[in-house]
Amino acid sequence: MNYITSCPACETQFLLTTEHIKAHRGKVQCGQCEHIFNAKNRLTEISDDIHSTAEYKASLESNQQTDLSNNTTPNIAQNVEDKPINAVLEGVLGAVPNLEDLNANNSIYTNADDPFIGDQTHINIDDNYSYEDETPITIDDLATTAKLEKKKTKLNIWLLLLGLLLVILACLQTIYFLRSKIASEYPQFKPYLKQACGALQCNIDLPKNLDLFTIDDSDMQESENYEKVIDFSSLLINNANNSQAYPNIELTLTDTDDKPVVRRLITPTEYLKTNAKLANGMPSKDEVRVKLAISVADLSVVGYRVLLTY
Repeated sequence: MNYITSCPACETQFLLTTEHIKAHRGKVQCGQCEHIFNAKNRLTEISDDIHSTAEYKASLESNQQTDLSNNTTPNIAQNVEDKPINAVLEGVLGAVPNLEDLNANNSIYTNADDPFIGDQTHINIDDNYSYEDETPITIDDLATTAKLEKKKTKLNIWLLLLGLLLVILACLQTIYFLRSKIASEYPQFKPYLKQACGALQCNIDLPKNLDLFTIDDSDMQESENYEKVIDFSSLLINNANNSQAYPNIELTLTDTDDKPVVRRLITPTEYLKTNAKLANGMPSKDEVRVKLAISVADLSVVGYRVLLTY
């Protein structure tokens, strides 16, 4: 429901709703002169069809013109001329209130005398408060406020859409960089990721987590069939719950002082069988026996170190 109120200091009129008035129990601050007053003491209920103070004044002027056109009151000047002067004076003085009996309940001026305020409307708001207890709200024409709120709503919608777009872009970026891990841990999404990578010209690589590999049961012996050749053997185990890319094996041979004399990088194609499918990776919990023959010539080799790399 809408109401009209006016500032008692500057007489600026404002269009309000019940929610505006009850927000601080009627305590408001004029948007023109910043005067603080109780809006509920100067309220007039208006039609919901009126959306600004200008429309309200226009409706009042229209009503006044209609009343004047339909007025059938006798000509006052005619009546004055027909009456004795004493009767006229008695009528005028009789209309003046007793100034000795003026109090808060008997005032010459009331809000009903204001042509722009009209009959007052009472709203049930608690009167037991002081102006110092609460901060008043600054009021302005409700039509202007509605426009500002509409612009603010549109701005909030655009900000929401922008935030949503940024979240979507962040998710897509995360999926792009973690595509290999997602494909390994969630195989059901791998076909979709491959299809997306086909359009983006990217690849889905197998996981490469060296911490989930174990190199075990390693041994190095002189070859029984060849001189100056050492036979190296080891067992490679994938402890992951998914397939992983086969790692490289870095084998370092050392002398009596534990100093490197031979270092060799062994790729998966060297230690795997020819029918092994490198593209599918090493299956989960799988084991691969590695056997290599390494020529040491005249070098003195007494020890070795094994390291897995990519």
